[in-house]
Amino acid sequence: MTQFGAAKVSIEAVSAAVNSDPRYLPVTDFGGNLPVQVLTPMRSGQVPPEHLIVQLPDELDEPGVAAFALAALGRPARDEPLFLVRSGPLRDPLTSLLARLDHDFGWGGSEVGITLLEELGGTLVFDLLSWALYGEDAGTVLICDEPLYADARRGSPRFCAVGLRVRLGPGPLRVLGCGEGAPPGSAAPVRSVYTGSGPCDGWLALHAALAAGQIRDGDRVLLRTSARDRGGWLLIEAADVAGLELAGPAVPGG
Repeated sequence: MTQFGAAKVSIEAVSAAVNSDPRYLPVTDFGGNLPVQVLTPMRSGQVPPEHLIVQLPDELDEPGVAAFALAALGRPARDEPLFLVRSGPLRDPLTSLLARLDHDFGWGGSEVGITLLEELGGTLVFDLLSWALYGEDAGTVLICDEPLYADARRGSPRFCAVGLRVRLGPGPLRVLGCGEGAPPGSAAPVRSVYTGSGPCDGWLALHAALAAGQIRDGDRVLLRTSARDRGGWLLIEAADVAGLELAGPAVPGG
């Protein structure tokens, strides 16, 4: 499926936060106190129990990567909506990250939590933004990837968050389109392709390229997510790199 409604959206600022050493334990260390979201991959055999590692619950006084990414963006000039895009569920269903961010930052606008896009949240969310921003003009997006469980044979995952300040109309980075599956032929030519299996991977690579001065005005870049049997893409054109605000990456605990 190809979507071009996202072409109405531009990006004014990008921030990043990474925790490369999150806390995981073997599933056997949890005894019978497993979060219900972990039971499905166990019973389906998606990850053999002997290789399954599970995220420890966050400490109450620990901000986490989403808070670092939001703090790096700073407060908007006026109240605007906050969109929190998570790759999966929280370990503790009684803990709401969105509510905590709202409380800690004194957010003045509305808040929207999105989880159904899963790994493709970093690309497909722009189709939603193309209509969700009407009447608001601008908003803040947090793309957060904190995997609840993982396969220890692939190593312990990192926690990542990317913050984006977006608006309707022209801006430093213009979104030309997004979609699920393979990008259309009209997506070419592009200067660079940034890819990964998580929702933040392409953004972190783009952030690094922007920080290194590798993207120039007029360049088109493609962000791609390849996860299991799904894929997503986002096509961006640099219109005013000098006008883009770039913050991070922040390293929680670093």
